[in-house]
Amino acid sequence: MKVVYLTRTYRFNAGHRLFDPGRDEAWNREVFGKCSLPGGHGHNYTLEVTVRGSPDPETGQILKLEALDAAVAAVVHDRIDHRNLNEVLSKTHGPAPTTEVLILELWPLLDRLIPAPVSLHRLIVAETTKNTFEYHGPAPCQETPGFVSMPPGTRAQ
Repeated sequence: MKVVYLTRTYRFNAGHRLFDPGRDEAWNREVFGKCSLPGGHGHNYTLEVTVRGSPDPETGQILKLEALDAAVAAVVHDRIDHRNLNEVLSKTHGPAPTTEVLILELWPLLDRLIPAPVSLHRLIVAETTKNTFEYHGPAPCQETPGFVSMPPGTRAQ
């Protein structure tokens, strides 16, 4: 079986304040610097979504681009674009909406919308020209609450 990787790039904008409400201002300022200032700040993010699969013998494609665009629209553009990340992200991965937290939250939401047998392979989120974050999903041996280890190429039903 031949595996092809398809990467598509998207852009979105969002604001956030890096701040742990369980800590005092001094701690937040020391840890997050000016990113902890009240009022927050924003970024023009770039998201790269990479999926993997085998080309369909009839079409030569691993999936229709519209399917990937629809998944990103539902997860990113409809829920996150032009929003305050402090308000739209869960606190599952940490109290402050860092880009690390953002990418971890995006993964399962996008993963469940990618039509099988294609699978999500990698996410890259560029926050600035200097800060880029990459995630390849939970490792099969990683103990993640609610994560069920499954052989590669299989999908939960």
